[in-house]
Amino acid sequence: MRSGTRNRPFLLTVFAVISTSALMGDEYLIGYRLITQNSTLISDRVSVSKSMTPCLGIKQESLVLPRKPSQTLQALINSNEDEFIEFATQQTIKLQSHQNISNSGHVSSDSMTLPTRCYVVDFNDDSVTISLLK
Repeated sequence: MRSGTRNRPFLLTVFAVISTSALMGDEYLIGYRLITQNSTLISDRVSVSKSMTPCLGIKQESLVLPRKPSQTLQALINSNEDEFIEFATQQTIKLQSHQNISNSGHVSSDSMTLPTRCYVVDFNDDSVTISLLK
């Protein structure tokens, strides 16, 4: 006859993962990139995807944004892009600048990249709390 205690460590691990994710909220990977050429906006993109693996870290700074009941995180960030970018750029950002000067003219290209980071997102009825994990 088999003992039912063999599955106890597995069940405890599953319970710990489920309870931790319920307390912390959903984890998302969010990044941002802006590209200009001759000071004209070429591309401006926020990328949002749900994390497929657990993110390690502790909640740091948080941002609270108002939310409509059926609004997705991507739509929420797009509609509040200025607030999110201001919040996210408190961390490290990458800037690149290229200039090409020739007899025919001057061309400059600049890009600002906010590296993709893991954020914990807590959805409430009328707001969303986005917290950076460090």
